[in-house]
Order: sequence, then structure tokens, then C-alpha cells
Amino acid sequence: MSIQQTLNQFFTKKIFEVPKYQRSYAWDTSNIRELYEDIQEALDTQSSHYIGTVVLARTGKKDVYHVVDGQQRLTTITMFISSLINKLKDKTDKEYYRRLYIKNRDDFKFTPLVRDSDFFHKLLSGHKVTPQNKSQRYLIEAYESIENITDVNIIDHLEFLKSIEDLYILEFIEEKDGDAIRIFQTVNDRGKELSRLDKIKSLLFYFSNKYLGEKLDDIINDTFGDIFEYYDDIKQVAEDRSVNTISSSVFSEDDLMRHHHICFSEESYDPTAQQVMDNIKASLLMFRKNKDYEGLENYIRKYIKSLIDYVRSFKAIIDKTTTDEIYYKLFSILGLSVVYYPVITQMERLGILDKQLHSKPITVIEMIEIIDVRVLKIREYAGRKYIADFAYNLNNTKMAFKDIEDHLLWFNNFEISDDRFKDYLSDYDYFKQTGLLRLLFIDYCERLKSKKYTLAELETIMKTEPTIEHILSQTPKFKPKSYGFSSEEDFENYKNIIGNLTILEKKINSSIKNDDLVNKITGYDKSKFIVTKRLATKLSKDKVFKKDSLKERTKIIVDDFSTRWWAK
Repeated sequence: MSIQQTLNQFFTKKIFEVPKYQRSYAWDTSNIRELYEDIQEALDTQSSHYIGTVVLARTGKKDVYHVVDGQQRLTTITMFISSLINKLKDKTDKEYYRRLYIKNRDDFKFTPLVRDSDFFHKLLSGHKVTPQNKSQRYLIEAYESIENITDVNIIDHLEFLKSIEDLYILEFIEEKDGDAIRIFQTVNDRGKELSRLDKIKSLLFYFSNKYLGEKLDDIINDTFGDIFEYYDDIKQVAEDRSVNTISSSVFSEDDLMRHHHICFSEESYDPTAQQVMDNIKASLLMFRKNKDYEGLENYIRKYIKSLIDYVRSFKAIIDKTTTDEIYYKLFSILGLSVVYYPVITQMERLGILDKQLHSKPITVIEMIEIIDVRVLKIREYAGRKYIADFAYNLNNTKMAFKDIEDHLLWFNNFEISDDRFKDYLSDYDYFKQTGLLRLLFIDYCERLKSKKYTLAELETIMKTEPTIEHILSQTPKFKPKSYGFSSEEDFENYKNIIGNLTILEKKINSSIKNDDLVNKITGYDKSKFIVTKRLATKLSKDKVFKKDSLKERTKIIVDDFSTRWWAK
């Protein structure tokens, strides 16, 4: 049953809790401002204003309701009200509104996800808090934004608070979460479109609720609650550790779902999120059509277990960037090619990433690094079907470790022999990938020093924002013929090959810009990278770096790199 009522009526004699299967808080500053502008418009026009639908489910506890839809708005409105209450001058008003909207005796009126509840309540109570995850960071940023609005834009805080009370909400209350979720699928009007993963959760819940007598409702809710929490943690670590694609706004939980589906189904080696959803829906409908409810139950159980195992394993890999230098190098410096995520995640699930190969004195994770440098960074889309088949087999068959090792060694030589790799080492298109060049030169420095960098040292290096420097500048002040090049076109053909490149801290690179070599030597001397310091020493001794010097340096580096990043 739906009821349209004011916010004041909505909050009266109710306690709201966000259940585990819901998403964590994710509103940003733009969402906060939109809500404020809606409230301000209602105040300016002295009109009633509808702020959306809230779907609730009874919990069995008196006056306690689960928020199935509308938690983002309710969380934000609660913070707005708290900020306004704190600025009221009359003590009686403060106590009244706090009991009505924030805390009545021992009960908080609104509680977000359990992992954020203590943080949220301390935030509302004025305690100093430090965010520990992504949703808590959103919460504190939202509250700071709200505090700024109520400080700067609002003169009469009591008047504005009363205008919030008069906002209208369309309320749906159902007896059970399952019924509420079905209503949620129909009436959802959130500002952000539901992800496909959200929709798959609802789809599985619907089939469990309607055809399996609610048998799997709890396990679906708990599993997806954990998945959403793992996803938030993955994004948080990825942002903190600058993990290429994952830290960007482009990477979503739907990508995790897609990558998992490559391991779960042989339908496609590069499915879209919609294709994943269509595939799962088709499977569910087939079981329903055949009235095979045992098969339906087994399929749902298998899918959600496989999905959470995948997400949990992927989180474990990303977490290792905080403790292990090889994982930090692979994800935060090199940036492992996304096409290999399904494979590396299944290997983590099997517990073999740190296992040493039988035929080579390296671990599986080190072998993956070699494959990424040699094969995936050169031919990113080559072998995608082989990669997908490998990931599927890792997930669905009991592959012997020898078979896994044989596949890795074979794929490392896939279409790219040692000789061909040497050719690629001088191809500028290959080296346009900054992450790859950084990794290659940092790794080269380790060999020149005969010592591996520790994780702490790598983190320090990355804080300098290392850049790729052209020794002979891309826009030279010199005449190419004076440096042994037959023409400007000849110089263009050589200026981007690896012998003309080195690694340099951003601050130093900015200071030398396109200076002549004489002036660059001073900057190179200041670098902490041994390859660049040695270059400075050689340039200081030779007083020149011409075409022949460039070709000689290219040969030295190519020979070294082709040995380090081997095919066989």
C-alpha cells in the first residue's frame, strides 16, 4: 500500500535501518546540491514538493523498518536535518527535533549499513571521525558539503528545517523484504540508474521468492550484501594505490560481473553487462518453463557462490598491492591488462599465484607479469578467446598445475617470438603506454643496482610521479644534421625509439623541459634513477649524444629487455 505524506509524518514513530543487501552511501556533492536546490525551490515558491519514493519492509520489531529503496535520500536528509538542528539557537527546539529525527532515547532514527553505522552516528553527534572505506568517505564529504550550505546559504535555520518537514514522500510499506523488493523493481526512481548487477540480484530474488518458496531469499540478500561491500573495498584500495582502470569512474561492479561471467559461462569471451543479464535470465526462464525447480535452485546457488568467490578473490589480489611489491608493480605501476583479470582472479581462488613454476625459477604471478609485458601490452586484443577459455577451464575443471604452467609458457610465446619482441621494443606505438615504460625502466634500474626495490621504495618512487624523458628533445632546438641525422624526417624516425628514452622525476623533467643536452645533464644528475644518473655521467664524459650514440644505447637496452622479458 502506498501513502503520500510529509517528511514529518513519515518519520513519526518509525526507526529506519538499511539492510545488509543494500548498497552503501554513494551520493556526491552534485547530488547534495540538487537536493538543496529542490528544498530551496519549495521554500521560495511556498509550494509542496515531492522528493521521491521510499520502499520499506517490516522487520518484525515494533516500529523498525528496512529501507529497501530511498536510503541515499534518507541518509542525506538526515544529515541535512542534523546540521540544521545543531545551528538552532533555542535549546528546546534542538531537543525536540533531535528526538524526532536523529535519536529518541537510546534509538537512532536512521541507521545505514552496519559497517558505517557507528561512523555515521558519531558524525551526527559531532565527534571527530576518520573514514575507513569508500562509503564513509562519501558520508563525511557529504556532511561537510551540507555544513557549508547551512553555514553560508541559509539564514533562518528553523524556517528551512520546517520546509524540509513539509516535503512529500510516497511511501510503500510491505510485510516482507521480498515483497518490498518486487515493489522496488517497479517504482524505483533513484537519481542513478540501477546497475545490471543490482537488477540480477532482484531477478534472482524474484525467482527464489516466487518459485522456490523464498528458500534462497536470505542467501541471495547476504551474498549480494557482501559483494557490494567487497566492491566498495576494491574501489577504495584501487584509488589509494592508483590501480589504473579500477580506480577510474569507468570501472563499475558491472565489470566485475562481466569478468566473472567469462569464467562462469562459455557464452562469450567479452560479454556486455546486458548480455550477462540476458544469459542468466534465459537460464532461469528455461528452468521455470520445464518446471525444474530443483535445477533452478541449484543454478542460483551455483551462480551466486561462483560470483562471490570471484569478487572475494579479486579483492584479495587488489589488497596485496598494499603488502607485496610484485602486486604493486603489476597493478599500480604497470597496470595489468584488464583482459587478464578473469585468469589472475581464478588463479588467486586456486591459491597458485605465489607458487613457483617447475620449469623456471619464477612464480606464477611473475610469469603473468612477463605475459603482460610481452604479449598483452603489445597485442592487447590478441588471444582473447584463448584467455577466456583458460579462465573458464580454471573455474570449471580440475586443471593440473603442470597443465596450467604449460599453458602460461605457450601463451607467452603466442605470436611473439624473441626476435619479434626485439622489433617491438623499438616501436613507439608500443611505448606510448606510460605504465609499461615506467615499469620497464624501474625494473631495469633494479638490475643495474643488482637489488630489488622494496614496497616502501616503490611507493616513494611513484610519489615522484616518474615521467618518460626524451634525451634528444621531441621539439629540438638543434639542427638534426648536426647530430648525425640525414634530415628532419630521419630524426623523426629515431626520436621515439627506446634508446632515446629514460625515466625522470616529474619535477626534474618540468625544470629542464626541452633544454640542450648540456643543461639536461644537471637535471639527470639529480635523479634517483640509476639508469638516468649513469646516462648523465656518460653524457658528461662524451659531451655528445648523436644518432650513433642513440642506436648504440638502443641495442644495449633492447638486448637487456629481450633477455629479461623472455619468450622461452
